[in-house]
Amino acid sequence: MACGSGLGQREQALRLGAAQGLDTGGEVSDVSGDTNVIRLPLPMRTTAGVPAAALRAPSGYEFTEDELAALCRWFSAMKYAFPGTEGVMVVSHRHSYSAVGLYHPAGRAPNCLVAKHLVGNAARFFWSTESDPPRVIDDLCEITDAHIRAIQPPRNEKGWLDPTGWMGVYTSRMIATELQVV
Repeated sequence: MACGSGLGQREQALRLGAAQGLDTGGEVSDVSGDTNVIRLPLPMRTTAGVPAAALRAPSGYEFTEDELAALCRWFSAMKYAFPGTEGVMVVSHRHSYSAVGLYHPAGRAPNCLVAKHLVGNAARFFWSTESDPPRVIDDLCEITDAHIRAIQPPRNEKGWLDPTGWMGVYTSRMIATELQVV
């Protein structure tokens, strides 16, 4: 099920990113051995010893093309409403989840997280803010479309859609492996 409009936006963003020399592969972040708390934003590090196929194999907990397009629109709308908003994406193959978090370094926007987690044999979506525990949502659109409607960006997406910024979030995503504490 596609959220809102914007099908094909990921492909558009990929082409734009490729034209600007961006790679679309994920990277592993630097993680401390003393804690399971990771400061955001995460620095990038290579994935030494992890087969490339393992990093790119689609799974039920990874965001689909349509979900990535909806997340691009959501990220862009939040950035439009709260200039300076940044995002981070994590994919954990060990714990079977993908997540996108939005935050503002100066605290001027709500810190929030959308996650897709494999529970049994079914993918479930979760939503949380910094002050609330995660809660199950039926569909990603419950959050993305509601926020976009509330923000009321201009109808002409060229004024607010940020596929380049979204590709920065997507390409610098952390791929969590079994050797990491997340």
